[in-house]
Amino acid sequence: MSSPARVKFPLATKLSIAFALLAALPLVGLGAYVVDLDRTTLRVLSQHLQSAVGDSVAQLVDDELRGAEDGLEGIGRILLDDTLDEAETTRLAEARLSGESRLDHVVAYDAQGRLLVALAEVDAETSVRPPETLSAELRASADHADAAMGPSALDGNVMRVLLVVPLHRDESVAGYLSSMVALDAVAARVADLESEHFPEVPDAILVVDTQGHVLVNGGALAEADAAAYAGVLSAIDPATSAAWSGRFDAPGGERLGTMRPVGARSLRVITQVPLAVAFASITSVERAVAIAVLIAVLVALALGIVVSRGITAPVRTLVALAEALGARRFEQRANVATNDELSVLGHAMSEAARGLEESEKTIRKEIEIRTDLGRYLPGEIVERVVRREQDMALGGASRTITVLFADVVGFTPLASRLEPQQTVAILNELFSILTEIVFRHGGTVDKFIGDSVMAIWNAPEEQPDHAARALRAAEEMLRWLDAGNARWKEKYDVTIELAIGIHTGDAVVGNIGSDKRMEYTAIGDTVNVAARLEALARPQQILVTAATRDAAKDEPFDFYDGGMRELAGRREPVHVFEVGP
Repeated sequence: MSSPARVKFPLATKLSIAFALLAALPLVGLGAYVVDLDRTTLRVLSQHLQSAVGDSVAQLVDDELRGAEDGLEGIGRILLDDTLDEAETTRLAEARLSGESRLDHVVAYDAQGRLLVALAEVDAETSVRPPETLSAELRASADHADAAMGPSALDGNVMRVLLVVPLHRDESVAGYLSSMVALDAVAARVADLESEHFPEVPDAILVVDTQGHVLVNGGALAEADAAAYAGVLSAIDPATSAAWSGRFDAPGGERLGTMRPVGARSLRVITQVPLAVAFASITSVERAVAIAVLIAVLVALALGIVVSRGITAPVRTLVALAEALGARRFEQRANVATNDELSVLGHAMSEAARGLEESEKTIRKEIEIRTDLGRYLPGEIVERVVRREQDMALGGASRTITVLFADVVGFTPLASRLEPQQTVAILNELFSILTEIVFRHGGTVDKFIGDSVMAIWNAPEEQPDHAARALRAAEEMLRWLDAGNARWKEKYDVTIELAIGIHTGDAVVGNIGSDKRMEYTAIGDTVNVAARLEALARPQQILVTAATRDAAKDEPFDFYDGGMRELAGRREPVHVFEVGP
C-alpha cells in the first residue's frame, strides 16, 4: 500500500507569492511614475511661486521709487512757483519734504548739474552724501524720461539709490532735484517674503541693477556680500531685460531661479532656490512609496492565505444548503460568488429552495384564503373559489334567490346606554352567531349594514329548497336569541330583539365593483322588498312575501296571513305573511 502524497509546495504558499508579486510589481511602476510626476509638478510649482514673488517685489520696488519721484516733482513745482516769494517758497518746500515718507533730504542743482542748495541736510550719521555735480549722462537720462536713477551706495546695512528729476520752466530745464532714497522699506518687505515663502533659503530674493550690484536681499546687506552672489549673477545675466525662469548651476549645487525686470528701470528681481530644497518632498514621496509597496506585499501574503483557506467555503455552503432542504428549512440560500461552476450550482440550489419556499407560502396562503372566505361563504363555495371554478369577472346573472334581512330593533337607544366598546362587542358576537347560522343552512352572508345582516340563498350554487333554508335560518336566529339575551342581560343589562324580512324573487347576482375592489352581492327589487319587510316587522317577528310562502309550501311552516301591505318605494302593495312558531 503506497503512502499518501505529501504536500511539497502548499497551495496557500503559491497563492500568497502570486498575490505578493501581482501587488508589488504594479505598485513599483506606479511609484516610479508618481515620483517623476511629483518632481515635475514641484519644479513647475516652485517656479510659479518664485515668479509670483518676483513680480510682487518688482512692483514693490517700482512703487517705492515712483513714490519718491512723485515727491521730488511735487517739491519742484513749489520751487518753480513765481507767485510765491523766496521765504514762502522755502517754507512750503520744506513742509512738503517733511510729509514725504520716502524722502529724508532733497538737493537742488542748476541746469548744468552744479549743486545749489539742500532743502534738508543729510543726517550726520548717514555715510552716503549726494554728489557735488550731476553727470551729463545722468542729466540727459533724466531729461529724456522725466526721471533718472543714478548710482547706488551702501549706507550701513541699507542701500540708497540716487534719484534725479528735472525742473521744467517754459519747456526748458531750469535745474534738477535729487535725493539718495533709502530702500529699507523694500528690504524689510523682502525679508518678510523670504521668511514666508522660502524659510530654508537665505538670500532667496535679490534686487540687483544691470551691472550686477546687489541693492536688496533678505538679510543684512554688507559690502562683502556681493561676492556671495557671483555664481548667481554669472548664471543669470541682469543686463537682460526680458523675464527669465529655469534651472542653473551655482556654487553649492543646481538651483531653480527666476528674473523679473522692475518696470522700465535698470533694476532686476532675482529669486533662486537650491534644487535640493525645491525637491525636498521627493524623498518623503519615495519613502512613502517604499512603505506602500511593503505593506501591499504583506497584505497580499495574508490575502493569499485567506483565499487559499477559503477555497472550500463554497462547498461547505452548498452542503449546508442541502442539509437545510432536507430539514424543510426552505428559507436558506447558498450565496456562492465564485463565478464558476460552483456559483452556478449554488444559484440552481438557491432557486430550488426559493421555489419550495414559494410553494410553502402558496399552501399557507391558500389555507388562509379558505379560512377568510369561510367567514363569508359556505364551505362548498369556498372550495369553488379556491379551485378557480367560481367566475371572478365583473358582472352578474339574473337568477331566482331568497333574500333575508335581520335587523336589531331599537339599536340606537340601546347603543346610547352602553360604552362604544361594549356595543361593538355585542354586535361582533351577534353577527358571528348569525353568520354561523346562515352558513349552517347553506346561505351566503352578503353584507353587514350597520346593525343588520343581509344573506342570500340559491347563489352562487343552485339550491332547490332555498326558500325553506332561509326560513329555517330565520327561526333558528330567533331561537338562539333566548340563550344570547340571558348572557347579555347578566353582563351588560341589555336584551336584543330581531326583526326579520324574507322575500323570494329574481335578482342580478355576481361580482359588483371594480377590478381592484369587488363584492359578490345581489341587487334588484327582490333585495329592496326584503329590506322593506324587515323594516315593517315587529321585534321577534318574521315577515315573508307570498312568493317565499309559495316556494316553501311543501315544508312544515306555519304562515299567518298579514294581508296586503304598502311598502315604501313600491307602487303595488305586497301580500305579507308572518311565520309562526
